[in-house]
Amino acid sequence: MNLLAPVRGWEARRALKTARRAADAELLAAALPSPRLAWRIDELVGEENRVALGRAVTDAVHGADERLLPGASPLDRLAIRACRAQLLELASRLHDLRKPVVPRGVLLVERLLDDGTSPLYGRHDPVRLRLAVERMRGELDGD
Repeated sequence: MNLLAPVRGWEARRALKTARRAADAELLAAALPSPRLAWRIDELVGEENRVALGRAVTDAVHGADERLLPGASPLDRLAIRACRAQLLELASRLHDLRKPVVPRGVLLVERLLDDGTSPLYGRHDPVRLRLAVERMRGELDGD
């Protein structure tokens, strides 16, 4: 019986998370991505990740519906309702697997969803959210 297996699994997940953070920072900072980041680029633009992100954006829109009670997530429900069309268009773009996307744009969508300080959460600022979504939409297309 190998008692260290859970520890090694935890250490491997932690190392992968650290490598992802470093690769993400480099992808956001660089004008052209480095070939050594190909593993992260494949991960970002992969069909599974795109569909998951599209679902998460759609779930945020549905979670902001005024007919529903607020959930545990501190979504900026007013801003999301004001930007509903743009957010659903962003989700649709992610779901359209026939069109390629730029990894930087996918990374920005991930950050919008995961970062508690992003315009998707807490501040009641629809203008800030609309500008962020427009930027992400452009970045997905490489504009």
